[in-house]
Amino acid sequence: PGLLRGKFDTDVLMLAAAVGAAVLGEWREGAFLLFLFALGHAGEHYALGRARNAVNALGALMPKTAQVRRGTEVVELDVAQVQIDDTVVVRPGDRIAVDGVIAQGQSTIDQSSVTGESVPVTKIATDGDAQIDEHLLLQGVVIVRGLAYAEVIATGADTRLAHIAQKTTELESKSELTKGVDRISTFILRTTLITLLFVILANVFIEGADADIPGLLIFSIALAVSVIPEALPLVMTFALSRGALQLARKDVIVKRLSSVQDLGAVELLCTDKTGTITENHLVYQNEYLIPGCPWHPLALSFLTANDVNERNPEPFDRATLEAITDAQKESVTGYTLLEEETFDPALRSNGAILTASDGSRLHVRRGSPEYFFQQGIVEEETVAAWLLDEETHGRRVLGVSYDRGDGPRFGGFISFEDVLKDTTASTLEAAKELGIGVIIITGDSLRVAEAVGRQVGLVQDDGEVIEAGAFFGLPGEAQHERIKTVRVFARTTPEQKLALINMLSNHYTVGFLGEGINDAPALKAASVSMVVQSASDVARETADIVLLKSDLRVIVDGIRLGRETHANTLKYIRATLVSNFGNFYAVAIGSLFITFLPMLPKQLLLLNLLSDFPMMAIAFDRVSKEEISRPQRYDFHSLYIIFVTLGLVSTAFDFMWFAMFFRGDPSVLQTNWFMASVITEILLLFSIRSMLPIEKAG
Repeated sequence: PGLLRGKFDTDVLMLAAAVGAAVLGEWREGAFLLFLFALGHAGEHYALGRARNAVNALGALMPKTAQVRRGTEVVELDVAQVQIDDTVVVRPGDRIAVDGVIAQGQSTIDQSSVTGESVPVTKIATDGDAQIDEHLLLQGVVIVRGLAYAEVIATGADTRLAHIAQKTTELESKSELTKGVDRISTFILRTTLITLLFVILANVFIEGADADIPGLLIFSIALAVSVIPEALPLVMTFALSRGALQLARKDVIVKRLSSVQDLGAVELLCTDKTGTITENHLVYQNEYLIPGCPWHPLALSFLTANDVNERNPEPFDRATLEAITDAQKESVTGYTLLEEETFDPALRSNGAILTASDGSRLHVRRGSPEYFFQQGIVEEETVAAWLLDEETHGRRVLGVSYDRGDGPRFGGFISFEDVLKDTTASTLEAAKELGIGVIIITGDSLRVAEAVGRQVGLVQDDGEVIEAGAFFGLPGEAQHERIKTVRVFARTTPEQKLALINMLSNHYTVGFLGEGINDAPALKAASVSMVVQSASDVARETADIVLLKSDLRVIVDGIRLGRETHANTLKYIRATLVSNFGNFYAVAIGSLFITFLPMLPKQLLLLNLLSDFPMMAIAFDRVSKEEISRPQRYDFHSLYIIFVTLGLVSTAFDFMWFAMFFRGDPSVLQTNWFMASVITEILLLFSIRSMLPIEKAG
């Protein structure tokens, strides 16, 4: 309910007509009006009930549970059952559902969804002060490695994430669908009321004291009810729920039904590259070997990868395990781990201390090239050319060093690539056919982002790639001009992401795919917001659509479905308003030339019912490629012209019947006009559902 703002006014008018008829002794007409009122509402609530059930069933695909230690056992409970001071068990791969403080063990976590930090950080057991950040686990973070036990300090609405979410939800947005339907309903109501006022005054002026004021009022109310497309909420709900269920089969959860149609208006899709354009799976590509080094760089990297068997291993650890050969692994099997050195964000490296069977020790470090330059382990000039070539190809590089007690020595580089999805090329081609622009907004380096952009065909020249910091360093007018040509924004912070979405929204209807809590404001600012299932709770709550699989293809398919839904909705609006306005003007004007009503109130309402219900099939109608070849939006100027011109054509045909029967018995005119109106409205439905000739419209 509420898709059509005039719905409430229609209900009031119909009930007023029923009460008025009963007061005047017309019990049959009053009962019939109530029957139509009940029938319309029953159908609407049935459709909405199906839609709600579909959304609720899809929402059940995202359970929120936590593992809690109760006595000597660990049980899995719904988050709502977790209490303050409970002890939750956190393992690699877990997404924390409460706020807690580590009481035992330590964990390396990914808290990018909360703080925006792109590198994992280590949390250790508390020393008594639960508020120190190095002990806290906040709702929404993901455990990368390490087993720990945390005491719960906040749940539900009391978590820090919930407080941020509350601020986000204070921002209200209105869908393009709601704006469009509101504007159309306003036009209908104003036109109807003005015309009815004219008809009533004209009849009173013409008939004078003989005017049947009560009958005229009932007729006017019924006439007003008949012109408003009561089935519009039904048609839209059927169409939207059908689209939502079709998306569900593609692992897409639609949280706000109207977003299915809003997708059809999307002109520009903004997304990160990781997991949507690329696989989010690093694959070993190349190495830089050091003569005289006793180990291959992959073998040294393997020694620092100690959680490869966990559910969610660190990406470089997993890539190393997949790439290492049996011979390389054999070269380091004699070493036993003594101490693991967790990732240090300041040094951008991690390490391990190991011991050999003869008691000797080996200290291995693995990290970004900058770490080894800063430590003086290798000269940047020596490896600059190789690094530049790898970065140009969009690859990420890790360096390794080893120390056998005589100082650290450089062990070489290894490079990895986040390979493109197999579907990326075809998906971007499909987006191009639909007239959808795609922009990559990423935190990766300029060269890596540019390489990916060139691989997928988004970037043709250097001017289409820019770092977000450099872009916002431009003067204001230059920003608005440059943003129309940029296809890839690199090194983008969450704050810059919001500013970009706001700026792009001034030029396009923007769909945005985000993930972290810091993306929530940008998600709110976009016309259609989407997140992956692994996104933060706040991002999921803010978003209109949740992707159970991170794939750009399903978004493009969703946009296609949205355009089909919009096209079918417009078919219904055109068909019902042209026929309704045609009959409305014909009956209203006809009442000025005869002393009886040209059509009874119950006939007007039955006509509306008989014409609207067949039109509901439009929700499932086929749509041609031409209708979805460009972004969909309400062209009000064209719609108003269609309403008026075709409505007048319909009125002209109605007056032919009026001319044939108005001199006869009133019941003859009323019956024949009613039958002719039903037939012509059904014919209109077939002719207006396509721009092709009626015989080719199927």
